[in-house]
Amino acid sequence: MKYIAENDMIDLTYVQEQVKMKKREEILKRHQYSIWHSDKEDVWYSYLPDSSKANNRKKIKRKRKRDLEDAIYDFYLSVQSESQETERLKDYSIESMFFEFMAHKANEVNSGTIKRMMADWTRFYEPEKEFITMSIRNLTKINVDDFFNAVLGKHDLKKKAFYNMCGILKQTLEYAVDAEYIEKNPYRIKVNKKKFVSSSKKPSAKEVFQTDEKKMLLKEMERRLRNNPSNTAPLAVMLDFELGTRKGEILAICKSDIMDERIHIHRQLVEEFDTSDLNNMKSKGFQVVDYTKSADGDRWLPLTEQAKRIIKRIEVINEEYGHQYKDFLFVREGRCLTPDAVDTQIKRGCEYIGIPVKTMHKIRKTYASTLLHNGVNLSIVKDMLGHADESTTLRHYIYNIEDSTETDNKVLNALDPQNDTKSDQSDQNVIQFAKIKRAKNIEKSTLSAL
Repeated sequence: MKYIAENDMIDLTYVQEQVKMKKREEILKRHQYSIWHSDKEDVWYSYLPDSSKANNRKKIKRKRKRDLEDAIYDFYLSVQSESQETERLKDYSIESMFFEFMAHKANEVNSGTIKRMMADWTRFYEPEKEFITMSIRNLTKINVDDFFNAVLGKHDLKKKAFYNMCGILKQTLEYAVDAEYIEKNPYRIKVNKKKFVSSSKKPSAKEVFQTDEKKMLLKEMERRLRNNPSNTAPLAVMLDFELGTRKGEILAICKSDIMDERIHIHRQLVEEFDTSDLNNMKSKGFQVVDYTKSADGDRWLPLTEQAKRIIKRIEVINEEYGHQYKDFLFVREGRCLTPDAVDTQIKRGCEYIGIPVKTMHKIRKTYASTLLHNGVNLSIVKDMLGHADESTTLRHYIYNIEDSTETDNKVLNALDPQNDTKSDQSDQNVIQFAKIKRAKNIEKSTLSAL
């Protein structure tokens, strides 16, 4: 039809007009009241249904018959439209609105985000059948309060996890307003916040690789590389101790990102999912995207000498074993290394050397803690990590990288009174300035001078 219209083979305006005329004829034919002319008044009359009037009808009149028929036609069109809108709205539960919203959301965000939201929906919302089957038009703020408090009472949630869960309902109701299903948004959070699980920091020993653990793990990665010299995954683990990047970021590094002793972090490897069936999302594999987790993640990092050596080793291995995929650094069999390949190395490495299993993300925290421990300003550490604000860095990424013995020795050394003597002795190197005399003495010396 579009091809025919574009090539002047048919007049679409004419066709649309004919369809409208045919519909008009059908409506007037089904009109239950007669149409008559008053010779005395010289006007045309008929009735329209109206439940508020006597006999459930109201009389209408027009000067011309055509105008009266138009009024009848417009009335029934309006009734039909209202009926369709009522039908559209009446069966919409919170659950059905959520799935309509998710189909819309899938066009705006990556499939990984959709998968995470579906996981939260399945965990927190699906068990609450009475709530999610409620009509969205009848939802009140009290219903929302009761639901959130019920979830908080059944699950041990930290504040961040709770608000992530709330975000699903928040976005669903915002969509309902924007799509004009409802006029007012009943969303709010009014819960007993004392029920939140404490978000106090975990012990440093669990969150970072302490100095000895780091040395042991790096040595283990060398051993694993010797056993499988074509696999660059152990070198990815080693390089991340020098860069502190996210796992997806380091696996998306290209040789062209390295420039003037620095490396540009501005893309990441992400897993894509098929969102055609939201209840059964399947992986479509990994792909590189030209953005990081946030806008602040686009950053330049200085390269240490060790980082340069590791990168050189990776390039040599790729050349020797024919690993090539575009310009990417970590490749195998014509594609980028997957996160699983790196996760396997670090997990088995930790197990082999007998330390608690830690993830690549713990290396990122180790990197941040090492920088701050060695005197790098917190603002710079924040920038190196690609964070938007320092509070995130300080709250979630800074830990003690020294073991308990080293920590105790440092504290005892700082409190040792002998260090005061050492401090006094070191003060001998400080330039001494003449003491300022009291004001009256200054006054006397001034008068003497006169």
